[in-house]
Parts: sequence; C-alpha cells; structure tokens
Amino acid sequence: MFQGLLTSVVRGAAIPFYSWRYGRFARLLKRARALQQELLLSQVAGCRDTQFGRDHGFGGIRSRADFARRIPVAGYDYFAPYINAVARGEFDTLFPPTEQVLRFTITTGSTGIPKLNPVTTTWLKRYRAAWDLWGAKVLADHPAQVGGKILQMTGTWNMGRTPCGIPISMVSALVARYQIPIVRKFYAIPDEVPEIRDPLARYYTMLRLTVAERIGLIVLMNPGTLLKLAEIGNEHRESLIRDIHDGTLSSALEIPEAIRGTIEQRLRPAPRKAEFLSRIVDRTGGLFPKDYWADPIIGCWLGGTAGYQSRYLAESFGTAPLRDLGLVSSEGRHTIPVENDTLAGVLAVATNYYEFVPVAEIDDSSPTVLEGHELQEGQDYFILMTTPSGYYRFNIGDIVCCRGFLGEAPLLEFLQKGDRCADLEGEKVTEHQIVQAASEAAADLGIRLGYITAVPLRPFGEPPCYVCIVERGDIPDAGLASDFLEAVDRKLTGLNFLYSAKRREQVLGAPRLWRIPTGAWSAYVQAEVNRRGTGEVQYKHPALVTEPKLLESFAGAETFTIRRKSAA
Repeated sequence: MFQGLLTSVVRGAAIPFYSWRYGRFARLLKRARALQQELLLSQVAGCRDTQFGRDHGFGGIRSRADFARRIPVAGYDYFAPYINAVARGEFDTLFPPTEQVLRFTITTGSTGIPKLNPVTTTWLKRYRAAWDLWGAKVLADHPAQVGGKILQMTGTWNMGRTPCGIPISMVSALVARYQIPIVRKFYAIPDEVPEIRDPLARYYTMLRLTVAERIGLIVLMNPGTLLKLAEIGNEHRESLIRDIHDGTLSSALEIPEAIRGTIEQRLRPAPRKAEFLSRIVDRTGGLFPKDYWADPIIGCWLGGTAGYQSRYLAESFGTAPLRDLGLVSSEGRHTIPVENDTLAGVLAVATNYYEFVPVAEIDDSSPTVLEGHELQEGQDYFILMTTPSGYYRFNIGDIVCCRGFLGEAPLLEFLQKGDRCADLEGEKVTEHQIVQAASEAAADLGIRLGYITAVPLRPFGEPPCYVCIVERGDIPDAGLASDFLEAVDRKLTGLNFLYSAKRREQVLGAPRLWRIPTGAWSAYVQAEVNRRGTGEVQYKHPALVTEPKLLESFAGAETFTIRRKSAA
C-alpha cells in the first residue's frame, strides 16, 4: 500500500519536473559555446595553485588559446604521476583545498593494467546531473513508466584502497550508492546482488527479485547481458516460479551466506504472482520478459562495437522502447541521447569541457583541435576532455562521429576505440567496419549472431586475411558459413575502398571463419572479467583484435573459407 501511494505521489510530481529539467538543459544548448568556455576558465582559475596548475602556468591562462598553448593533448600516462600522488594523499597535486576527493574509480583496458580516476565532489555532482538529465528525458517521453521499479546492475563497490586509504569502486556502483533516497526506494536490486561472484547465481537472483515486479526502467549497458538474463529466466523458469510461490531463494545457488541472508529477508511467499507466471508458461511454452513485464524502457548500448546485439532484444523483450545510454566512461558521462532508437547523443555541455581532433590528425605534432560547435556533420573525431577530476585535454581514445546539432551542441555517435584498427597491407580496417559488415551480413542471411571477433592473420605461404571467430550455435551449417564469409567480404569491400583495392589485387586473401564450440565465448568472457576484476557490467567485447595470439585461445576450431571447408 505504501509503495502504491509513493508511486502515485512520485508520478504526479515527477513528470512535470522531468519535463522542466530537460527543458532547462535544452535552453542551455543554444549557448553551448559560451557555456563550455565558462566551464574551462572556471576550472583553470580554481586549480591555479595546484601542482599541475603551477607546472602548466594556469596563472597566465585567460582564454582558450592560452589554454591550448600550455596544455598538450595527452593520454592517461601524462596524468598518472599526478593521480598517483593524489592516491598517496597529496591532494593539492591536482585539486584546490575547496575540493574533496571522495573515492577513486577504476577502469581496466585490454592490457589489464588498472587506471585510477579521482572522484571529487564537483565531478560527482556533475556526473550525477548528466545521468539525471538522461533519465529525465527518458521518463518525460514515457510517463506511464514513472513509478515503476528500476532494474539496474552495477559494478563492484569495494575494489580496494589507495596507499593513503581512499576506497576504490567501479563508477556504476558509486553513482548508485550516492543516489538520492527517494530514487533508491525504486531500485529493484539491493546493493549486495552485484557482489555475487557466480554469474548464474547473480542473474538468477536478479530475476528472483524482479520477475514478479512492475519494472519501469532497465539500465544494463551491454545488450548481451540482457539477452543472457532473459535466457536464464526461461531456462530456470520452474525453479523461479517455485521460489516466488514459496518465498525462497534456491539453495542450489552459490551465494555467500551473508548476502543470501540479506536478500532472503526481502522475500515473501507470492502464490498469486507464481500462478500468473505459470499461466504464461502454459500459454507460451516459455518465460520471457515480453510476457511478464509491461514494456519497460531499456537503456543500453545500441551502437558502437558492443551494441549490435540490441537488434535481438525484441525477441525476448517485445516492444519495450530502447534508449541508447550514450558515451559513458569511468571518466565521465559525455553524451545524452534524447530519442529512442538513435545512436547519437547531445554533448553534455554542462558537465565537462570538450575538444575534438579529426581522426586523420591525431598523431600529428600540431593537430587541429576544435570545440563542439566547430564540428562538421558526418566527420569522425577523437574526443578530448577537461574534467573536475584532474584531466586536461585528455584523449581517452574514443572516436565519435558528428551526426548534427541541437542548438550549438553536436550530436555525437560513439564508433569505436581509436586503437582498434588493423592494417595488414595498408587497408586500415576498423573495428566499426567489422561490426557493421558482420551484423549486416548476419541480418541478410537470417543469422542470430552472438559475439564475433575478427583477427588479422598471416598464414604461412598464403596471402594475409581476416579470421572471424564465431560460435557453432550461431552458424551451424557449413554452407551458411561460406555464405556468411562471402557476405562479410562483400560488405567490407563496400565500406572500405582500400580493403576493396587490396582484395581486387589479391594482396589480401578472402576472410576465413573459425567456428568454436557453443559456449566458448562465454567462457572466454568470464575469464577476461575475472582477470580484469571489474565485473561484466562494463565489459565491451572486442570485435577486432589485432594480436593473432587470440587465436591460440581457440586451437582446434573448425575452419571455413568462402569456397571450401578444411580441417583446422
């Protein structure tokens, strides 16, 4: 009864507020250029007396041109000595006395080397505000879902401490823990669930707590995770329905006793809800979200190299509306998508100061550096950021494409990481092109494609080529494997004129397919997640790996070519 009253109150107050909140931001977009420069000069002035500020002459910066002359475009290694000093407790290295370092977040790249990111009061306030903007626009567009529970899986909260004792967390866990109390009332998953290490137990527990609830919003970055969640719910439907009926949590699950005890305190027998789910199974023969949830809004990656599996969500989630999460990283929330089913989001102009370098110039000694209002529609850029967490002109290696403007702010689509480009014979195939070619080929052939990774290979005595690794269950038929390779080759030829020329000249060989056992990608992903220690929430499967060593992980795979099948 209390929850229903709370829902009514929240819905009545929230919808006008959400519309007002986004409307205020939309008005800011009309003066994005001035707002961005205000953010820049304010941060520089505030950090003038820090060690970084003294080292880079912040006292003499009065304009964007001054800033550009004193600060180089740089990657993480440039800031690491300063960040490591903060981690030791030397806060004035990057921050003024008015700024508090609350925690650190951590991100791990493909090398497995952790990178610390300071979380200050100002950074967290702006990061949360950008997330609130995303949520406000989503819920203003879908008022019927206001008041529903929020299903959001976060990363690990406790990842250790810095040398001076400051705690380290994943950024998604940080934002959830700092959420305002009235919003936390609507979280469907308690903080303990993401700490369950066994994947099956974690997903099952999420479903146990949510399948009988009214879910209004789902926020899970990777669409592959959502598909896995739906599959587990169907596979274990009998156990789930029994647990809901009895008010229990399956004893077969590997859940630490302390966490199990906390979760079980929330559970109550619900025979009517169990009967509702049983009728779904009787009617449909399965148990999928499209039948037990009423079209919750799904926030996940729709584009980039991790989002192609979102095309399969309708199979399990029906007509649930899809909203891209935008460009989000441990360093900040950088874009805010404002429409369903679109891959572009407007630059978060009130959050950080942003600059952009044309992709072709990123390795130049003096590249062109542009502000957001100076971008050209249809062109690709590396994004640079200056943030309250101590970064200045920081190149995180992400490539975005300008898709237009809202006011003076660009609409940006994330394409890929900048280092995901293969160049066997001068063709410069990008990860984005691999994803586009493979997903279009699969769609043309009616293939439901799961994980795929391309690897450049130089076979002994043969022309170099690209090897596509897929699971047997995705392409079970040998003839279909050959058709898929031919389609991928044709798509790449259309997407990349250099690839087309090299294939025509027979400098590059035709692509090959390595078919690995069904489930092998899941095992690989879990091993990677365990190695990195960051959880699968933010895992982005690489669609292009330039190091052929990856193939050693799948020795004995079945090998296919366009014309014939051969033993591996």
